Amino acid sequence: MDRAMYFRRQAEVLLGLARATIDLGVARRLRSLAAEFQDKADEFEGDAADFSLMPSGGQGSSSDINRR
Repeated sequence: MDRAMYFRRQAEVLLGLARATIDLGVARRLRSLAAEFQDKADEFEGDAADFSLMPSGGQGSSSDINRR
C-alpha cells in the first residue's frame, strides 16, 4: 500500500506542475505522466498485483547489502 501512496503523491505533484505551467505541450505531457503514475498505483492496490514479478533490485539477498 505504501507504494501505491507514493505513486499517487507523485501524480498529484505532476498535476500541480501541469496546472502551474503555461506551456500547453509540457502540461499535456505532465498530465500523461500523472495518469501513468495513477495506473501504477492502481496496480499496486488491486488484487491483480503480483509482487513476485517485481524486480528485486539486485541479484543477492538483502543480507548481501551489509557485506558491501
